Amino acid sequence: MDRPLPLLRENLDDFLAALATSAWRSAAGLPQDSSLRELYEDSPEIASAEAFAAATEAVPKAQAKGDLLAVRRLRLLRDFIATQVEEALAAPEAEAVARLETRSSIPVDDGVRSLGEVLGQLPHEGNRTRRAVLENAAGGFLWDNRGRYGARHEATFRVAEKLGAPSYLALREDVSGIALQPLAEAAARTLRATEDAYRDVLSYVLKKVEPTLRPLPTGNARRHDLRAATQVPWMHAFFRREDGLPAVIRWLGEWGFHPSAEGRIRLDDETRPGKAARPITAAVRVPGEVRLVLQRHAGLDALGSLLHEYGHALHHAHVSEQLPLELRRLGDASVTEGFATLFERLLLDEEWLKRYTGLPTAPARDAARMAAFQALTVLRRHCARLGYELSLRTSGPSTERAEEYVDTQRQALFVEPHRGFFLFDVDPQLYVTRYLRGWALEARLTPFLTGRFNEDWWRNPSARQWLQGLFARGGTDDAEALAKEISGKEMALPEAGDRLVALLNR
Repeated sequence: MDRPLPLLRENLDDFLAALATSAWRSAAGLPQDSSLRELYEDSPEIASAEAFAAATEAVPKAQAKGDLLAVRRLRLLRDFIATQVEEALAAPEAEAVARLETRSSIPVDDGVRSLGEVLGQLPHEGNRTRRAVLENAAGGFLWDNRGRYGARHEATFRVAEKLGAPSYLALREDVSGIALQPLAEAAARTLRATEDAYRDVLSYVLKKVEPTLRPLPTGNARRHDLRAATQVPWMHAFFRREDGLPAVIRWLGEWGFHPSAEGRIRLDDETRPGKAARPITAAVRVPGEVRLVLQRHAGLDALGSLLHEYGHALHHAHVSEQLPLELRRLGDASVTEGFATLFERLLLDEEWLKRYTGLPTAPARDAARMAAFQALTVLRRHCARLGYELSLRTSGPSTERAEEYVDTQRQALFVEPHRGFFLFDVDPQLYVTRYLRGWALEARLTPFLTGRFNEDWWRNPSARQWLQGLFARGGTDDAEALAKEISGKEMALPEAGDRLVALLNR
């Protein structure tokens, strides 16, 4: 392929727009215009080993010239190309899995439901016996079809070979710049440091769901019990389905953010069959068209998810149009996860809850504590996932990994998971590392904002302007550089856990 990098850059924006359009239409329950395979076949330069080699060769040349901007752009391109090579190799298997899930007919009671319908209902089901039926139905379906899911994960081994890397983990470290072993060690320290506080509150929330429930090892709580407990159903009356979006829009308007970013954020909150249970954001054009797909639900968790996705959407919608293409469209995903988490963590702030959800003082304190428990549960689950996924990406998707998945999740959460989820509860390209680093970045952002703009920074126009300035930089900085710039310190994942523990123990 002649001139692989110029050709790739020429078509990059349109390709990403098509990819994002496919993602948001799928989440919205709308028909697709084209398949993944067709998308990659129409843009062969995007998933090209030649383009990856050209970008690799160009990096030391740019370094020799001292052109740091060019080095950054090339490194982002290498990460992007490696990801697309993997996605293109996995496209047939990914489409097969998507068809399987869409057409799934899982027997539940006296009828059948799709996998998405079962998983969407499971955390909201109040009856424990029925939750167990739903979990077993979904887990059994996933276990029976583990070969299909395993085939998608096998692509990780083919991409390393195609791009000349000694292993998949070596490839991901190379293109992402993320040192996996130190992060895994930080995750293990986080699990140890947060265990006591997590177990104490776990016992409380399980009893709130079912008075006889106890965590492992002395009790028999299962993962579906924890999922129900983290919905905090006893507080649903304070977080009604119809109130969440207006509360977020009012907050943003008072702070100085236009809720639609002057039309760049396009919100879809219509009720529609086949719509994803959780909200998603898709950056079709940056900054010009950002899709936020939402299905409204009651509850504290639903409000947190909406805040999280609004953080993504506002970030993408305020990236500077003047940036080079790579810095507008690509970047360390840990940064946008950090911004999204910054917004989600507003649920830990009693004053924000009182002002924008109308909670009295005592319920606001309880809600903030439950939000901290929700966050700690997710943090511990992902800390355990990292070690498991490193093993999965080394040894492959064998049934032995199912036992490892069950064991690591059991030790982290003190509930019994279903083995069928061992290949389903995994994101491509070790995205778990981006989540963990995003949470570590948020642990630097919030103290900075509090110290500079006071505890109610979330309604200070100066704080909004400062944050909007960070948004404008797009992919210019990785998470480490940004954390060091604003705090003078490197990121430390255990500190994200320490903050949540402090809130639980107060």
